[in-house]
Amino acid sequence: MFTKKMIALLVLATILVSGAALAGEDAYKIYGKLHTSIDMVSDSDESQIVMANNSSRFGFKGSKELSEALTFIWQFESGINLAQKGADTLVKRNSYLGLNGSWGTFLYGIHDTPFKTIGRKATFFFDEIGDFRQTTMGWDRRLQDVVVYASPDMSGFGVVLGYMLDQGPLGAEEDMTAFSGSAAYSKDALYVGVAYEMLNKGFAMDDTDPEAIVYGEAQTGIRATAKYDFGTFAVAGLFQTLADVGGVADASAQTFGLEAKFDFTEVYGVKAAYYMADPNTDADDDDYALLALGVDKQLGQKTYMYVQYAMTMNGDLSAHGVGGPGHGSTIGASDVGEAPYGISWGMATKF
Repeated sequence: MFTKKMIALLVLATILVSGAALAGEDAYKIYGKLHTSIDMVSDSDESQIVMANNSSRFGFKGSKELSEALTFIWQFESGINLAQKGADTLVKRNSYLGLNGSWGTFLYGIHDTPFKTIGRKATFFFDEIGDFRQTTMGWDRRLQDVVVYASPDMSGFGVVLGYMLDQGPLGAEEDMTAFSGSAAYSKDALYVGVAYEMLNKGFAMDDTDPEAIVYGEAQTGIRATAKYDFGTFAVAGLFQTLADVGGVADASAQTFGLEAKFDFTEVYGVKAAYYMADPNTDADDDDYALLALGVDKQLGQKTYMYVQYAMTMNGDLSAHGVGGPGHGSTIGASDVGEAPYGISWGMATKF
């Protein structure tokens, strides 16, 4: 199955490149990122060495000018696994059709939520073992059947709105829909973003039978991020608060963290991150914190390697692991209150 899909994609790539040479008004591009690491991970009791696939991906994108004021755009992006075999490694990522003009961009398909996107713009640990997404309790989503509108750049200010069409069973009392929106300002060295996301009551259903569904509350999240680059030194931060988590009325959760990076030469840089997460603000000792430290080395304009250390420090009643979203390996804690950790050496290149 995997071989057939790879052959089909290679044929598609050949057609696109050939088409680009023949159709002057059309623009096509093949792009991607290959990123793997070798990790030594420990649950604070036992340890092992593993290889991780850190969100490696490739894609095709293109555009066609329909008029001076309107351009047709499209993208297909898929994950590719350079570490593990035996599974279908072509995973759907941001893929869509759309239109672009002076009024902004409209697209529909599969896409990251604006809530997620503002977080990706304020981090130095992209898809690595220190990625902060392991502290945001699953609120970094890529939605399917989503319609997205992005405003044009208005002197550094922009708005992005996304709405996921109903994913619930036909005849259900509540829709399984989602709304996500962000407003951001980016100018020179400064980036600031705020976002709101709501999951309708259908997300809390615990049965696929419309007559037996039990609904909870609509879940909401607010996120604020910021980043400032002084040149050789840069800082970033994130704050997130969630309400009615899991559809449970009045259940709340919070995440807060800071990151910093210092490039002490043109080639070498050091970075650090610290995030605190509280999955239930009404309970004691269930919180945990993530500490990440790393050294990056640029091997070229689009290629780098790194060594990184990450540790999850659990409260007396929590047992969260280290690694996870965006990073291909993860390990849990051996027991509540323990501190799992990982040491990661990786390389990444973009094309």
